[in-house]
Amino acid sequence: MKVISVLTALIALAAGAPASEQERVSGGTALSAAVPHLVSITIDGQHVCGGFIYSSGWIVTAASCVKDYLPSQVKVVVAQVSLITQDTDEQVISVFKIFINDGYLPDTKLHDIAMLQMATAITFGAKVNLIRYEEAEEVSGTIVKLAGWGATTVGGTPSTKLREITVTLPATCAGIYTADEFNSIYMLCAGGSPADVGSPCQYDEGSPLVQTIGTTSYAIGIMSKNKGCGSGFAPTIYTRLSAYYAWINKIGGLQPAP
Repeated sequence: MKVISVLTALIALAAGAPASEQERVSGGTALSAAVPHLVSITIDGQHVCGGFIYSSGWIVTAASCVKDYLPSQVKVVVAQVSLITQDTDEQVISVFKIFINDGYLPDTKLHDIAMLQMATAITFGAKVNLIRYEEAEEVSGTIVKLAGWGATTVGGTPSTKLREITVTLPATCAGIYTADEFNSIYMLCAGGSPADVGSPCQYDEGSPLVQTIGTTSYAIGIMSKNKGCGSGFAPTIYTRLSAYYAWINKIGGLQPAP
């Protein structure tokens, strides 16, 4: 997995992109430590998407990330910061089975959610842990976060280092997405505010949108789609996790008690 990522980074550098640009989203920040709940989803060894730890045996990600692949092609990497060097406590775990929501529509990405059953249990520790999910509190100006290895430009390669951006809730997708493209029951719209300091990009799909409610951080959505990234920071559509409470519990069971 690391070898392919090294080649990707070298190609980007040969094209003239400076190393620092490969390590940050515009306005975002590069992280020096792993985000405990965040995972990298790899296909045949290369990062393609993010996801989050639901329990020691299950990962939640976007259906669009894994719908065309066999479990044998997919692996999950936890405690990761860099795509090109081995990180402390990093684990690479095989996938036993892929569960894609039956209602998933590739054209509009409605019901863009999937669960991955691990072949072996994830070992929890200081750098690896689950995150709970909750209904978003969509109060005007609310700051939420997303971390991932997304590209820094449209059509770019994955970032070689983990990065984090902040965006605001709520946002309006009116005039940007059609009624078929955005369904507020099953989707969240976030970003596009002058206060935002970044935008998700390719390879951020499946990464969780995280909101602090009270003193606890919760996953409230997973990145699904947008109309480009970089300057302008157009709103991004996320799968609304609370809409899938029954489905998630049916597939993965209840989350362990805190």
